[in-house]
Amino acid sequence: MERKNREVQFDYLRVIAVIAIIMVHSIPAEAANDKQWFFSAAFMPVLLSFVGIYFMLSGLFILDHGTENILEFYKNRIRTIVVPFGFYTGIYYFYYNVYLGQEKLTAFEHMKAWFLGWLTETTPMAPHMWFMYVILALYICAPFLARMLRAMNDHELKIFLTVMLIIQSLLVYMGPLGLFAEESFQYMIFKGWLIYFVLGYSLKRLYHNSSYLPFAAAGLAGFALTMFQKCFTPSYTPGIHDLAPAVIAMASSIFLFFEFYGNVSFPLITKACGFISRHSYSVYLIHYLVLGQLSAVIIEKTWIRHFYIPKILCLTALTFFISLVVAWLLDETVLKLLKRIPKLIWKRGNDR
Repeated sequence: MERKNREVQFDYLRVIAVIAIIMVHSIPAEAANDKQWFFSAAFMPVLLSFVGIYFMLSGLFILDHGTENILEFYKNRIRTIVVPFGFYTGIYYFYYNVYLGQEKLTAFEHMKAWFLGWLTETTPMAPHMWFMYVILALYICAPFLARMLRAMNDHELKIFLTVMLIIQSLLVYMGPLGLFAEESFQYMIFKGWLIYFVLGYSLKRLYHNSSYLPFAAAGLAGFALTMFQKCFTPSYTPGIHDLAPAVIAMASSIFLFFEFYGNVSFPLITKACGFISRHSYSVYLIHYLVLGQLSAVIIEKTWIRHFYIPKILCLTALTFFISLVVAWLLDETVLKLLKRIPKLIWKRGNDR
């Protein structure tokens, strides 16, 4: 066991995050009994906190550096984010609308329908793709947001975080009480998923030398509050997922745990996590198709289907490994070629 200069803790965190999201989609929407309900109620908020951690990891690296040349930043995101995103939505479209589809369309009509579906977030059977529209919107703002945050001193940054968290708390908790704050804060731009994007950068900058204990306590308190709402106030459970302060506290606690204690290298594990981390984006994009059309079919033919927790774990593991193989194959072949197209276009444009 040895420490490395590479920040391996974020490879670990990214791998756990993609597995957590796969498990979210592997847990049945309906529980057959109280034990199943309690398992889902306890695990789901923790698993969903990793959605926020995805945004935190993006904000951590992008807002800290890499946005100095705005045009190059956008070009790089087109190659590394937009091209794979379009390619994988094409896979979903082809499978459901061409391979399984009944409507006869020309190739041009299919291309037009795929493109419109991609632009309007209506790609068939790909509900997890919402994440990409948020992240792309954040990337458009990132070069300017990075300059704003780096210009702040630490005290100003803490005030900025406090304002965002207060506004988000009001939006989450006041509505169910009949005090509709959404109308009052509809023009407030520092809210929603932007909070996680900023938190990734801010927590590392402000608290990398602090004690972890307060953040651990905040994360446990967030989990306890979420479970209290689910178990004892089922009629009042606003924001128990995603953007609730309780879930933000859990995500921040997990994120900082890896920041403080995760930079330890175990040769084989670290190498494997580095490999998975490089392909985690594609794993995320393809996993929903693999889960629904392959893993679930396989598991339903085995005895495991009769057991709630083993079924979830097997679905998660099988989907993860199949998605990783598919992602690796596509990343190293088709996508490698597609990513060259924008570079060739820009090179020709510069040569003229």
